[in-house]
Amino acid sequence: MKSTPLLISAAALALSTTWPAYASQPARGWFSEQGYVAPAGHRIVACHGYGCSRRMALAVDGAWLRRAGAILRSGRISPAAERRALGEVVRAYTAYLASSFGGAPDSPGSPPGLSGRHGQMDCVDEAANTTSLLLVLQDQGLLAHHQVGRPQSRGFFFDGRYPHTTAVMADRRTGQEWAVDPWKKAPGRIPDIVPLSHWRQDS
Repeated sequence: MKSTPLLISAAALALSTTWPAYASQPARGWFSEQGYVAPAGHRIVACHGYGCSRRMALAVDGAWLRRAGAILRSGRISPAAERRALGEVVRAYTAYLASSFGGAPDSPGSPPGLSGRHGQMDCVDEAANTTSLLLVLQDQGLLAHHQVGRPQSRGFFFDGRYPHTTAVMADRRTGQEWAVDPWKKAPGRIPDIVPLSHWRQDS
């Protein structure tokens, strides 16, 4: 894949101060805390194998990013339209990751028997990869209505629910948090984008 460096938008950096709790630093801090690698410029270190046990460095292709930008510009009319556009971009991104990893496409829902397998992703891998994408889009000034948040988790076994993690973004105007979660979907499918409060109540 041809590599094209990404230029950080000054406008995006200015907008990042709109909601300090959802500035990119908390999201990037999550990567450091987990021992993962946050995106830098055009470089994403994609997680797979469950728990980011396998990693692959990828360069975001300039042509791919331009297509993503065109989709997102079509959604600038409202936050809801931007979320729908983001669903399309994440759909394309998961298909791109599956192609980049090679081998059998990721199976939805993290079947336990596939732990450690090349190209298979659990919810932590999905959250890391989706957050990486969202940060790149934000750094490019392509998110008009949302700010990337820190990934969030639910479930603790003792509450009868299996632990699960998702990428998060917040509406810049209202502060409402949204889960961006492709974990239950096969590569190339629209992810779940739902209010984080609803996502927390799911099992």
